[in-house]
Amino acid sequence: MNRLAEFLSRIDLGSEAWAHAEYLYRRDLSSTNPHIRVAAPHSSSGMFDLANFTGPSSILSAITVAQPPFPPPQHLLCANVDAEKHRICEKAGTLSCSRCSLVSYCSKDCQRVHCIVVDCRNPLLSENWRPGWVTEHRLPSFLDMGPIAQFERWTLNKFSDGLSLWGNMPAMDILNLMNNEADCTKNLSLAFIGIPPNSLYLLLQLIILAASGDLRHVVRTVNALPSNYSGSLRILLNDKMPPVACRNMVLLLILGTISDEVLAADMALHFWYSAFLPIEYRMRITAKIMECIDGLNESESLLIPLGRLSNLLVGISRKAVIASLMAYFSPSSVSDIQSEYDRVRNTPSCRDFRDRMYVKLRPTHRVAFQDYRHFGIVLPFGAVNVHFNAPNLSLFTPDGTWLQTDYADPLEGWNLDDVIKAGKAHGALPEDIYGCLYFFLSDELRSFHRRLRQFHISFNLYDLDASELSQVIRNGSLTEDNVPASIRFDRIEVSNILDAHYVGLRDVLVHWAPLLTKSTTATILGYFMNWTGLQKDGDATTEECTTSLLMPIWIEKMMAQGYRREDFSQWMATSLESINALYDNSHAFKNFLKNQGLDDILCHTKLKLRGRHVIAPHRPRAPLSGLSNALPEFPNNDAWYYHTQVANLTWTERFVEFAHNGEEADT
Repeated sequence: MNRLAEFLSRIDLGSEAWAHAEYLYRRDLSSTNPHIRVAAPHSSSGMFDLANFTGPSSILSAITVAQPPFPPPQHLLCANVDAEKHRICEKAGTLSCSRCSLVSYCSKDCQRVHCIVVDCRNPLLSENWRPGWVTEHRLPSFLDMGPIAQFERWTLNKFSDGLSLWGNMPAMDILNLMNNEADCTKNLSLAFIGIPPNSLYLLLQLIILAASGDLRHVVRTVNALPSNYSGSLRILLNDKMPPVACRNMVLLLILGTISDEVLAADMALHFWYSAFLPIEYRMRITAKIMECIDGLNESESLLIPLGRLSNLLVGISRKAVIASLMAYFSPSSVSDIQSEYDRVRNTPSCRDFRDRMYVKLRPTHRVAFQDYRHFGIVLPFGAVNVHFNAPNLSLFTPDGTWLQTDYADPLEGWNLDDVIKAGKAHGALPEDIYGCLYFFLSDELRSFHRRLRQFHISFNLYDLDASELSQVIRNGSLTEDNVPASIRFDRIEVSNILDAHYVGLRDVLVHWAPLLTKSTTATILGYFMNWTGLQKDGDATTEECTTSLLMPIWIEKMMAQGYRREDFSQWMATSLESINALYDNSHAFKNFLKNQGLDDILCHTKLKLRGRHVIAPHRPRAPLSGLSNALPEFPNNDAWYYHTQVANLTWTERFVEFAHNGEEADT
């Protein structure tokens, strides 16, 4: 904080500017909205009285000690809260509500005092709920036109376009260290090279999706290291989209420079995934951003210690950081941001798209999803949230526009089996799926916080095009950043830029194969999300004979979820793509790769395509040791439900692993 203190001392706030700052502060504390009502910070936060602030130094003192009035929940608490009086029941919630199963109480007395019937009587809880197009006897808006017009309407819909800040593929450990190098002392270098700048492409009636270069794969990989790992880990983290890269920077600053593990993890969780924050978090994060900006210049990168052993080198220009984080200093009010969030998340024009999601879900999950769409805060369903009284402006543009699509969901970036398991361990029921997500993320981020201080980890953060990044590494331009031309990476994670509509298979391998460590375990790992647009037999729903063969199995799977035969048309409209989870598309994928010129590319780069994978299975939920024709596995009805109805995969995604061929690899 010394740099920030010196920076603030240079600021001369006149009386007019100070009065305006106080006006904005008090305005936010009185904002109301149909979905949220903010409350002033409790006196325990140390920030509640602006009269105590006499200048920058007093602001800094308040910021460094400020904490929300309600501590982050360590386990599921009793849902009996009185937010306006800053009062909660601190006992564990052990008795679930028999009507909704979304909240729990410590006793019948607390339940009687608190019972919120509006949630228990939500129409979405009814087994007889039907989507609007059924009750109104019409075609859904996403099916009431020809395919070309339908696609154009979808892609041109401003609610369907946006950045991907959270990702739509579950996080993965890209090392799998003990089953590959099997050496806890080995120094390792990893590269996460990110995605191209555009998130949506229009081509041949296809919806082209892009993943996100956010921090989830890094967190999962670091947390999967054995506890006795003693080597050094260098992580190069790149994303061409400055908002993604800068949010990664802020997350690492929070987790690496705030010593309180619980506080840092909770602050990072909500900065990452919640549309609103406690004002105490907002102020502390603002201080971190200001300190970083003040340390940046246009001629050299900024090195920031992350605890005693780790560090972060920011290779993003000061100009780019300021431009990307300008929104964080926007004067937009809580009411402005909540109204914008409502406009995108709950617009009437997208009602059928929301109903298409709800119709696949169990009744309690419909309400849980609706609640997140209303509030945008990742917390247990019954947790107090009135102190989330400041907008998370990193999810919005400087003029207050939501950055993502209307369907962006943090659940898509994580393995739902792990999410539910973590929730249960903290007392949350599976019905409260965002409560489960809260406890899962808390565990993950606390573990990551500890490991930043336990392991030697060096992060290099950039916002370059993937091909440009490989060039500047190879020509020595990043030598001063401790990324010399001689560096070689043990893993290079390329996301889905392999897709033909992004960088493409040839360019990715030509640019990055020279930077791959010459060992039998070194891997370039990526996946194809959009390949079936160029290989029609890769998608079972476009092959009539294939669909007919798989239909009886698919119907059996769906009926096991409680679907009724009379709702068959709903299944077809909302869930048919899950039939791909039953379809072996390996032959079609092999033909696709051949048509992309794979053999020639491998010959040129001296790489090989692994037949048996060692990091990620060929397909989501397929066995890691399986061959390319192995199908996704669903051991029970819950597994099918969570991964084909709750998760948002197309089930045509395919992972690939490239390694040096026998001549190039050193054993």
